[in-house]
Amino acid sequence: MSTEMLNSDSSASLPELVSSDAVATPNEDELTEDPFLQMLAETADLVPALNHTTKFAGKEYATSASGVMEAEFSGVPVKIAIDGGASGCGGKVWPAGELLSRYVIDAKDDESSLAHGPVWEQSRERKVQIVELGSGTGLVGLALANAYKTKFGKTESDAGLDIVISDQINMMDLMTENIKLNNQEDIVTADVIDWGKPLDEKYVNVSVVLAADCVYFEPAFPLLEKTLLDLAGENTLMLMAYKKRRKADNKFFMSIKKSFKIIEIKNYGDYYQEFSRDSVVIYQLVRKQPPR
Repeated sequence: MSTEMLNSDSSASLPELVSSDAVATPNEDELTEDPFLQMLAETADLVPALNHTTKFAGKEYATSASGVMEAEFSGVPVKIAIDGGASGCGGKVWPAGELLSRYVIDAKDDESSLAHGPVWEQSRERKVQIVELGSGTGLVGLALANAYKTKFGKTESDAGLDIVISDQINMMDLMTENIKLNNQEDIVTADVIDWGKPLDEKYVNVSVVLAADCVYFEPAFPLLEKTLLDLAGENTLMLMAYKKRRKADNKFFMSIKKSFKIIEIKNYGDYYQEFSRDSVVIYQLVRKQPPR
């Protein structure tokens, strides 16, 4: 597994600035019109961007860096443009995203994995709709799409994966750029899903919901909970990778316990202990029967 900047000829482990192209960010009018974006701007110190560096694919990288990163998970390459925080913490890559990417990719050869049947088996017979929430760069959805195309080639019209990477409007440009970087326009689309707002009908009872590092911003907890409830069908597989940071995050999990069983997934690969030591875990969320 390796990570490198595509056009860096330096041996340094920290990515360098490779592009000065600006990524679209909300202007003052947009912030005023959208209370959630305004909250994000006013409480930026709560997002997981406090550390100068973070670990990704075995190397430390500066969270303020921008450019294109290249990683490989279980032999599957993925290219991810990052913007150094120009669009918020979503414009970077985080360990929880790497963990969830590896888990869903490795499920293709692991029949005991929760993701093996819903993602890798059922998609050979029908179209499987997958929604990634709070995608940021789109890492998880794109890594999965690359793995699927590597294994099966071109997706059939009536089978395969239909992956939606989603976030707020300010992340659309970056997600779209990363779809093009990975040549995944036929499998992956980017869409705006604002937590807490009514969902489009096409997202009702989806097959799989993925979320990585979505629990860190307390004002958004009830909004995320509502969206998870709206997405959860009777047979929906919901996987959430989470980096334990703040005690306040427990409020989110205590709240969703009323509607979901929260099951920690353990011992899924030789990298389980590594991520566990860094307090990065994967939960399965199982929707409880609604009260009658």
